[in-house]
Amino acid sequence: MSVPMAIALSGQLLFGQPVMVKPSEAEKNLVQSTASSGGTGGVAGPFGPVDRKLYVGNLHFNMTEMQLRQLFEPFGTVELVQLPLDLETGQCKGFGFVQFTQLENAKAAQSALNGKLEIAGRTIKVSSVTEHGGQQDIGAKSADFDDDDGGGLVS
Repeated sequence: MSVPMAIALSGQLLFGQPVMVKPSEAEKNLVQSTASSGGTGGVAGPFGPVDRKLYVGNLHFNMTEMQLRQLFEPFGTVELVQLPLDLETGQCKGFGFVQFTQLENAKAAQSALNGKLEIAGRTIKVSSVTEHGGQQDIGAKSADFDDDDGGGLVS
């Protein structure tokens, strides 16, 4: 649950510098290497089936669910759009989720849009979401944010 909140901090200023928070791609790389070695035929990853759900990050804060749906519908039937809103402002938190009915459509959308589409001056990030253990995983684990330096900043 802390991963989406951490990613939502992307672009915020810390000591006058914008912070860039991105999900780890280690698991996605593991899925790709497993698929290319013929282990699963690209259908399943290390935690079960590859999901039809996509994480969409670096969204403008004025983005709506309808706009997000319209952006992804050219790739296939979209069955679910989730756009978490900030409770104080009522605006988009800067990320959302899109789920397709077909895995192939999700892959096509990810390939076509990840890092290649700019909306309101922000290049969107699209990655697959896998579900295991009842929790969503967008490519990063809470351990990825832990440090052994007692929470100090690295300069």
